[in-house]
Amino acid sequence: MSVRSAGATRRTVRHFIEMGGQIAFPGAVRASDSDRERAVAVLRRNFALGRLDVEELEARVARAYEASWRAELRELLRDLPFEFPVDHGKMARGVDRFQRRLFRFHAWCYASFNTVLVSEWAWAGGHAFFWPAFSILPGGALVLWHRKGSRAASMRLRGGQRYPGAGWPRKAAARL
Repeated sequence: MSVRSAGATRRTVRHFIEMGGQIAFPGAVRASDSDRERAVAVLRRNFALGRLDVEELEARVARAYEASWRAELRELLRDLPFEFPVDHGKMARGVDRFQRRLFRFHAWCYASFNTVLVSEWAWAGGHAFFWPAFSILPGGALVLWHRKGSRAASMRLRGGQRYPGAGWPRKAAARL
């Protein structure tokens, strides 16, 4: 036995003694009330989706509340598909925040690049043909197209709701 494996064995034995002589194997962990409630919520969600009938749901819920071990709860859910708990609102806000930042970056790049072009044109004398227009006009159209798509995506992610304060000129004109 090497020195390294002997040290690892001593640490394992010391950890075993510190735990009061109990080793927790996967599945040999006692189920808490919150574990049982999560299992019942998964069962009810699968019942709502039509994967379980009423009798099977009632039987599994009763077994879930009687379960003492996590392995028993896993056995109740073994034949059902695993679904990640997804907060769609949080995901939509993250996507919305990302695409708004992407638009700001696009607008910043457009402004910076065209500022450099106009500066070069001005330093070259500025009395010749205004050649930076070949970048300003199509680039401006792309930025406006990006803005329109960005607003449309934001509205879809918000469920059709506009930004707070959107359409303020029409609202202000209606009050006058």
